[in-house]
Amino acid sequence: MTAEEVRTLLRQRIEEAGSAAAFARAHGVSPIYVADVARERRQIGPAILGALGLRAETSVDYRPVEAAHG
Repeated sequence: MTAEEVRTLLRQRIEEAGSAAAFARAHGVSPIYVADVARERRQIGPAILGALGLRAETSVDYRPVEAAHG
């Protein structure tokens, strides 16, 4: 599932709950956090994934940027 698909699912669940605040209350997370994730202002974190019954399958791979030599 892509990040956009997770956000689409989150938006559907928010609509089913009646509001971001109602969804957040039902799952013990901040309503601002829920709204920010739905609007792509914040990353999808474990609390949102858990509320949706999902888990992350892969992690982000960080690598150093090679310095440009001039």
